[in-house]
Amino acid sequence: MTKHYITILLIWMPLMVLAQRKAVVVNIENGVPVRDVEINTNTNERVKTNWMGEFFLPFKATSFTLTHGKFLAMTIDVDEMPDTIALLPRLTTLGEVIVWGKRPMTFNPKKATEDAKNYYTPSSGVSFDFFSLFQKTKMNSRQRKKHKEIIDTY
Repeated sequence: MTKHYITILLIWMPLMVLAQRKAVVVNIENGVPVRDVEINTNTNERVKTNWMGEFFLPFKATSFTLTHGKFLAMTIDVDEMPDTIALLPRLTTLGEVIVWGKRPMTFNPKKATEDAKNYYTPSSGVSFDFFSLFQKTKMNSRQRKKHKEIIDTY
């Protein structure tokens, strides 16, 4: 009689080991394993990932939800379960964006150049233009005239 129990036990134990499914949970941005992810199955069983992001899912479960404070929750069916599950961090998502405004702002280049002339006060005495050191060539009068014409017609 005990031989039958031992035989049944020896057959039953490997089946239970094979019944568990293993997966790894990683961060989708850098592929680093995520520890302490809580896995809640539809059979109300809870499992946590170890320091390598690995977990074993019980055989009875048909779906499970992965939750972690720094990542978005994810629900997966066991039939579609991959070996590696990537979680998306909460920092890269926006819940809702509301933009308030009266009307679009228009830009008038002529008015802007007039305002710039009113606010510009030339310095008296000796001045030094630091950025002129980096100019490859200086503009001649024809080029200055063309630039002024482009700015006026803009």
